[in-house]
Amino acid sequence: MILIDATYVNVGGGVGLLRRLINELRGRAEFALMRDIRVKDLDTAGCKVFDAVPDHFARRRFYQAHGREFSRVLCFGNVPPLLRLPVPTATYFHNLLFCEEYPQQSASDRRIARLKMAYIRHYARNTDTFLVQTTNMVSALQPIIAGRAQVAVQPFFAFSRSAIQSAGARQWDQFAYVSEAHPHKNHQRLLGAWRLLLARGLRPSLHLTVTSAYPAMLAKISALQSAGARITNHGYAPPGPIYAQCGYQIYPSLVESFGLGLIEAADAQCAVLAADRPYVRAVVEPFAVFDPYSPESIADLVARCSGHPAPASITKVQDDLVGLLAWLSEGTPFQGLQT
Repeated sequence: MILIDATYVNVGGGVGLLRRLINELRGRAEFALMRDIRVKDLDTAGCKVFDAVPDHFARRRFYQAHGREFSRVLCFGNVPPLLRLPVPTATYFHNLLFCEEYPQQSASDRRIARLKMAYIRHYARNTDTFLVQTTNMVSALQPIIAGRAQVAVQPFFAFSRSAIQSAGARQWDQFAYVSEAHPHKNHQRLLGAWRLLLARGLRPSLHLTVTSAYPAMLAKISALQSAGARITNHGYAPPGPIYAQCGYQIYPSLVESFGLGLIEAADAQCAVLAADRPYVRAVVEPFAVFDPYSPESIADLVARCSGHPAPASITKVQDDLVGLLAWLSEGTPFQGLQT
């Protein structure tokens, strides 16, 4: 029996990836799931479920009691097993924020990230392979684990990519940034760029998806709207309809584990304007880049592009869930091993 250890997977994109993995593995192999008790809406039909408390000692006790019952183990929540198991073991690592700092990061968040990464590094020898989504993540992770385990690029998506594709009529003065306003997403400087554009007498349209979880950012958006900036905040919304009307995606994020939004925009045939950061070129070929720390750089590029058609950006990353399923069900070696 295979074990999918999803302790610590309880929000965001990780749950989406887990949901697709379970759906695709169901019927292919017998497997058990360690389900984080905070997750309530996961279809677990067809697998044995262990409700997992997100706690170091509870997880260790589980492996002490059940570790020898499984033929293969996939830890899906960044953290390897707390014991070395006598079976092939892989760990899916998909949080670059644990190992890459950025200027807007608070001191407390930086300390927490360092502690989490030290914890993962301590137990790294308990996994054979860390699986990551991009070569950029390989570059960030390899120096930290320092040879304690192999690293393989094994990307897959939580969604059907064909569902996001769009070929509708585009407005080339409309720019989309489909993202919540987490600090590293850099909305502050993006709004600063729109303030500069307004001062120059330019009013390109900006589409955002900031929710009520960030009232201070909503207040800044409202103030710019009142000043005359063309900003539409959709709140939580599916990306497809937004990308369908926008010629450009604008992506100022300072750091990304994967950059799924870039892939979605490229699949929707937008021209991507993005931060000049390594994570960008790991997943797409942007139409143009800007300095994400400079509102002036963002504003200058938007001013040059607004109203002018541009070719759609190209995605560089391909879904390889098939390879992960082959390892889980048949023991097929990973093809994306990095040395």
